[in-house]
Amino acid sequence: MKHTQDHFSAIAPQYALGRIAYPEDLYRFLVAQCHGQDLAWDCATGSGQAALDLVRTFSRVIATDISKELLALAPPHPRIFYHEVSAEESGIEPESVDLITVAQALHWFDLSRFWAEVMRVLKKGGVLAFWGYNWPVVEPGVDRVLEDFKSVISSSWPERSAVLHGGYNSIRPPLEEISSPAFEASAQWGLDDYLAHLRSWSATRYYGERTGEDVTKQFQPAFADAWRDGRVAVKWPLILRVFQKE
Repeated sequence: MKHTQDHFSAIAPQYALGRIAYPEDLYRFLVAQCHGQDLAWDCATGSGQAALDLVRTFSRVIATDISKELLALAPPHPRIFYHEVSAEESGIEPESVDLITVAQALHWFDLSRFWAEVMRVLKKGGVLAFWGYNWPVVEPGVDRVLEDFKSVISSSWPERSAVLHGGYNSIRPPLEEISSPAFEASAQWGLDDYLAHLRSWSATRYYGERTGEDVTKQFQPAFADAWRDGRVAVKWPLILRVFQKE
């Protein structure tokens, strides 16, 4: 029986350090699509970034992940309930969820089984939103070095990464799609933050396991040459798709 693929337990601290926050206007848009704000399910919560944002609006948040190592790094909250379960078998009560969110993870799921679970747990009128991002955008000099970095690790991406890299265009849930505006995540980062982000990528992990080399260390001098002093704006255009259960 297939489940969500786990590429991050082995690098949980690096993963949690290198993840990004999502814009408040994204959550405001999603909440506006929901009929109620009783229960949100943050599926594949990782170290809990989205769950913390959702609990500001929803009475309860169930946050699930298959990685106990990542869940151990998620901040505790009295109204967030963390569970080590798969996306495809959540154990959530039928027709109880107002909003399901999946941030930067849908491409790892067994989708046919996940859709069945979505249909089981969503209330009528409930919303499924999944989003992701690909490459950080800084400025032309840094972005050119990143292109070289990506070339080196390109053969180390897990096969399912192609679903995200293709902009989730191949994804077809059995729900009615809602048109959504464009959103962008952003951060003010120093070079160390940026390199921590690159270390959180699955391909960086697998390149290191295959070669025994830390590719971010190899590229650090080139990134440092291109980086302006101090903290700079880093941006990620979000790939967002939103659906509603009729």
